[in-house]
Amino acid sequence: MKNILTVATNSERPQRQTVSWQQAFTNILRLPIEDSGMSHSIVRFSNNHIGDRKIPRRTAVLIKNTANQKWIIRYAMGNNGSVKALNKQSIAVDYDAIHELGVRFEQPVHLVVKKARLHQCMMWLLNSPDLNVRLSFRFAVLGAALGVLSLLIAFPL
Repeated sequence: MKNILTVATNSERPQRQTVSWQQAFTNILRLPIEDSGMSHSIVRFSNNHIGDRKIPRRTAVLIKNTANQKWIIRYAMGNNGSVKALNKQSIAVDYDAIHELGVRFEQPVHLVVKKARLHQCMMWLLNSPDLNVRLSFRFAVLGAALGVLSLLIAFPL
């Protein structure tokens, strides 16, 4: 009987391992026209950085310039062959991202890229440079707050 109990307790599901990653990049390249723009909001990495144990594809990543502490959020994508000079030390972003980070193309930089957390995404959406995104998110927050308020009024404690 002890053997059965031992087997049952040892066959518990293993804990889920979360992948935490952080990468540093020293070169920044410009995305081609077809990938640029506020509607895309992507950053292209070398395909060596994209994968299950690396940066997951279409994941929101926080890109931070350590020189001036400015940061942006973009979606991670691999290189589809459109950016020729993309290597392990470089990333490719659009013109708006370059402007927001306060850096220049093909100049030495020190950028840190890590997975964006929920509160960072919400702060980004709240202060987005795109007026449509900013207003939509603010209306969504206002609607959620009014919904909670109406529940509190409808069901008094």
